[in-house]
Amino acid sequence: MASVGHKQGEYPLKRDTLASIRLNFNHFWMKSLTGYLLHPSIGTSGENFRLVDLGAGTGLWACEVAADLPNGSVDAVDISDQQFPPSVFQPRNTHFWTHDFFKPFPQGQLNQFDVVNLKFVLYLVNDDVADKLITNVLTLLKPGGHLQWFEPLPDTARLRGRNDIPTPACDKRIAIWKKLAPHSSYKWVDALPHLFLKHNLEVVFENRYESPEHYMPIAAQATYLGQIERGDPGGEDYVDQYREEYRSGATVDVAFTCVVGRKMALQ
Repeated sequence: MASVGHKQGEYPLKRDTLASIRLNFNHFWMKSLTGYLLHPSIGTSGENFRLVDLGAGTGLWACEVAADLPNGSVDAVDISDQQFPPSVFQPRNTHFWTHDFFKPFPQGQLNQFDVVNLKFVLYLVNDDVADKLITNVLTLLKPGGHLQWFEPLPDTARLRGRNDIPTPACDKRIAIWKKLAPHSSYKWVDALPHLFLKHNLEVVFENRYESPEHYMPIAAQATYLGQIERGDPGGEDYVDQYREEYRSGATVDVAFTCVVGRKMALQ
């Protein structure tokens, strides 16, 4: 998870092997939790179907979608290529390239995609730039195309398991979720459906996902990985304390949301 106080658009974590393990770990967690990569409300049978995954990270999501859509084309885009798989392991119908999604996209990519996918960009997007980001992202989308956006919901952070023991590490984690940075409330995540409507997107699907009790070990381990990856001062002591609280039966969990919108033709 992100450290408090990072600058707008600055990636707060690393891009090393441990970071890639964390991203892939979270990928399989979310895939199992939701039961899909691309929501079934999104049609994929059209001729010359094209999809772009922004903030692709390791590219695993894009590669799995490409494997499921052998007749389609999947672009995987990230500001850095450090976590992209070697080209020999990239499906033939994928195209990996680098770009900062806060900046205008190349002219040749505008209005070219049937689907744009965004996920876990919460820590890069403050309240004051959410409008600008979605405006830029939608330049990639064809009229009638779909935007799928998946994020954690910070305000849902809560203690899971035992509440009859001291949990200072869990309490700290909840407080961090509730106020990820001093300069942003991240209320735009809760308002995603309204943001979609504001930008001429018809909301065709919206859902909130809660992890079951047997996924709490996964939630705890994801926290360990993120904390170790950041290498914050005192981080090891914090992870040790958090781990002990987990072993005693307490951990922190958040819900997730997925919103799918269809780009309406301008009247």
